[in-house]
Amino acid sequence: MSFRNSWRVPASRRGMTLLESLIVVVLASIIIAAATALLLAGGRVVHNTEHTADSHDNSRIAAESIMNLVRQAGAGAPGGLWVAQGGVPVRTNPIFGRDGTTGAGTVGNVTTADGSDDLWLVLPDPNYMGEPCSTVNGQPSGASVPVTRAGTGALSVNCTASLRAGALHVASNMTTSALLSNVQLVPENPGNPGQVSYAEQGVTGFSNAPEKGGFQSGDWVYPVRLVHFFLATNPATGRSALYRTEGQVAQDALGRPYSDNATPPQLVQDFVEDFQVAFGFDVNNTGDAKDYVWQHGLAPTFAMGLRTVRVSVVATGRSPRRDSQSVAVLSDDKPMDVENNVRPPAVVADGFYRSLYTRRLELPNLAAASL
Repeated sequence: MSFRNSWRVPASRRGMTLLESLIVVVLASIIIAAATALLLAGGRVVHNTEHTADSHDNSRIAAESIMNLVRQAGAGAPGGLWVAQGGVPVRTNPIFGRDGTTGAGTVGNVTTADGSDDLWLVLPDPNYMGEPCSTVNGQPSGASVPVTRAGTGALSVNCTASLRAGALHVASNMTTSALLSNVQLVPENPGNPGQVSYAEQGVTGFSNAPEKGGFQSGDWVYPVRLVHFFLATNPATGRSALYRTEGQVAQDALGRPYSDNATPPQLVQDFVEDFQVAFGFDVNNTGDAKDYVWQHGLAPTFAMGLRTVRVSVVATGRSPRRDSQSVAVLSDDKPMDVENNVRPPAVVADGFYRSLYTRRLELPNLAAASL
């Protein structure tokens, strides 16, 4: 009797040979490697897309934050704002800013050469056209109050409830204004008007209408702010960002009448790389935007015909974009030219995608100067 085949394992129960196992491992490795590469490439595409969207948002939010305040600037001063500078009345623009390509700018009132501009705005209290002589929750409402007696020096007003002791104010005839600092109030009482004292009242000839010999009955007094936009390095990120500060009447390092006050600057938007402002003038008083003459940088000294401002902001995302292999940054991701801020031809790509957001805004509060 033969037992030769009694120990043979049926084919259906046999395992894999070594060669078959190796083939499976190799195929599985190829599939996993391809899937991993695809997943990494997809992740890089998502990262780059998010970075691009992030830069769009940063530039748009920064520019709109500026324009929201530009729209309000210069109320009551289309013909200029008188400021006491060095003990002398000087008529200034309620909107002005330096051209950063000159290598002189301000970051906390220290000169820089980063090529970006800055912008100063004189802003009325949002309630200045509201009901005068009123308060909100026991606080001054910020509404304007009328002057009751012509002349220079301390102002007589029919009430002081809307005004704010220690704050900046203007006295305006709705054509020209005078900036009053460190305002002190004496409330009205039966038979006596209120009084507004201010630091500039000792300056010879200081008023909103020197040609008329001083303030006039019917002028309006209301609180204002000085706001300064500029770029500086955010210490938390080590990257450039848009900042805003409140100003004070004190000459800055560039000889301008305002400087940043002692309060820390407020971060407006991170990752803003360039900030450019162009000023448009209607030199022929035609009212036609196509005839405007544009210039970069505007000195504080009053210039007739300012009608519009164009703001351009360049921002990036948080991190660089890279190619699908995560090996190199994208060659097109490098600083760009904006307005008259021209980058060197050999500027090196750093992987940060730049978004440019530009807005032009007519200045309704200055258009009355043409009336």
